[in-house]
Amino acid sequence: MIYILGHEVIVPYIVCKVYNCNENDRFESQIIVTRRSVMIALYKMSDSLENQIGKLFQGVGYKTARFYSVNALLEQIMNPMVIITPAIYQKELEALQVPILPLSIRLDDIERTKEKKGLMNDSSKKCCIVASEEEIKWLKKEYDENPRIPLHFVSKEEFFSAGIQPDRVYVAPVWMKDLLTHSHSGTVHLIKPSLSSLISSIQMAISIDKLTASIAMERYQVEAIVKSAHDGVVAVDHEGRITVANEHAKKLLGLQDGVKGHKITEFIPHSDLMRILATGKIEMGDIATVMGRQIVINRFPVIVKGKIVGVVSSFKEITNIQKMELKLRKMLHQSGLEAKHRLSDIVGRSSELIKAKELAQRFAQTEATVLITGESGTGKELFAQGIHLASPRVLGPFVGVNCSALPESLLESELFGYEEGAFTGANKGGKVGLFELAHGGTLFLDEIGEMPLHIQALLLRVLQERTVRRVGGERVVPVDVRIIAATNRKLEEEIREKKFRTDLYYRINVLNVELPPLRDRLIDIPDLLEAIVNQFNEKRESKIVSIDQDVYTLFKAYDWPGNIRELRNIVERMVLLEEGTTLTVQSGEFLLQKLNRNKSQKDLSDLSIKVNERELIETALKKYFNNKTKTAQALGVDRSTLWRKLKEYNL
Repeated sequence: MIYILGHEVIVPYIVCKVYNCNENDRFESQIIVTRRSVMIALYKMSDSLENQIGKLFQGVGYKTARFYSVNALLEQIMNPMVIITPAIYQKELEALQVPILPLSIRLDDIERTKEKKGLMNDSSKKCCIVASEEEIKWLKKEYDENPRIPLHFVSKEEFFSAGIQPDRVYVAPVWMKDLLTHSHSGTVHLIKPSLSSLISSIQMAISIDKLTASIAMERYQVEAIVKSAHDGVVAVDHEGRITVANEHAKKLLGLQDGVKGHKITEFIPHSDLMRILATGKIEMGDIATVMGRQIVINRFPVIVKGKIVGVVSSFKEITNIQKMELKLRKMLHQSGLEAKHRLSDIVGRSSELIKAKELAQRFAQTEATVLITGESGTGKELFAQGIHLASPRVLGPFVGVNCSALPESLLESELFGYEEGAFTGANKGGKVGLFELAHGGTLFLDEIGEMPLHIQALLLRVLQERTVRRVGGERVVPVDVRIIAATNRKLEEEIREKKFRTDLYYRINVLNVELPPLRDRLIDIPDLLEAIVNQFNEKRESKIVSIDQDVYTLFKAYDWPGNIRELRNIVERMVLLEEGTTLTVQSGEFLLQKLNRNKSQKDLSDLSIKVNERELIETALKKYFNNKTKTAQALGVDRSTLWRKLKEYNL
């Protein structure tokens, strides 16, 4: 007895005798091999062959069923089956999509029949085998390996069109008997497959039967899915008998347990499913009232090889749909405002990046405000999303806004919302602000250093009181929002220049994550490069499969003022320029030229600094009458440094 997904399955078994190979310790035992029930279908066979195969299967614990039409098989298509049929009928069954084992004769069978019936006593006649094209194909392969007897191959189509030739002896598989006319009798000698051929087919069928374990598992998984579905689901077969009815369907339709196998019309006399069985048309969105409830119904015919073998119907209460619609509207309202990148998605192995990720992971577990600092393009928004997804607020919304992208008036209304009529052009009904949208989640304020002072004051009030007041409104709305801010500016300098509020700075800088520039973690370039190339590969037909080592060397020689954003743009340009499957330095020639220009400018800058330094030292020496101690004090260096510079400039 086997239990799968809560279902009890009683299966037949095979009993085999096993003997120990040691003659001194010979024993006999029985092994019971359980298997799932499968139908062994015998299709279009002669009575004698059916009986012989049936007995062989019965000897190993299997039962067989006989079929003579495709329609008869279609009626059983929902049951797992293995079909054994003469090879001549294989093609007409291929559309059933079930395992098909074709019976065929072998050269040994032909040779045995010739010897038994003395067919080749007359050496002047050719021996011709008449069979289907599929049988002839395999017989020829066998014949090419071992052409023991002279043999000619004739397809059944050629045979029936050309007719009997007097200089030939014809042999054919026994299953062609029904195709032969009265004039062929006595002229065409029929060949039965040997016992070894039949046993081989039976062994194959039993082997295929073992695969039904996975088929049965899939079937029970489907049943489990249907049972757990929030929709009501009912399915009927070609006769209108119920094959599936989950608990939601029973509840909505008022059905009792034990309905499986009964006709749907016993419970719903004028069931629409019977109409679908007749028309085969799909019906979507039909609204009906059942037991005082309004439901929406979808009906789908199950069609196999042009034949309607059943109908599946799914339905849901309209009240449930309305609830889902409200939830969907809320999700659509927040479309594009969700976090997608986890901290584990951030590529890099440098100690600086690992330290930043570890800090972010620790900060994520708190509710404190986080300030992420770093140059433009270092991945501040990725870290903000990662902190949100690693925090207890992961199920809440993640709302981001770039404070430098909006003018002051628009930024205020975006952050705090506005009431109807607050200003000219205001939407009817007003608008929900980002603080309210982020309730229960995280609000990411990117480029907060660009925020106008007036908005800074309003933001500080929200952080202190945890409430917002819409523009033009009087109602105060409480909000539960965690703030993550980011900037590429030095906020301490902004404070000195009166461009950023001191009190807001200390409010947002509770926890700080500083992201290193790419030039300080060049060890990460190979990993970043491969990750970016793989992303572009997903969108392109021609793929980059390897990267030349010289590319890594080139990239490590560059300063990357635009950091990872610049790296991504340059890699994209190189990938687009590359004609082969390997990313090479040739596609990055523009970067090499840029690198050489930067190097020349740097050399000139260094030269300028050296000239100025020499002139400064000379001026100080003259001022203090060549007194080295006073000159060093005036320049702010120690005497040893001054002596080294004097030697360097030959002063």
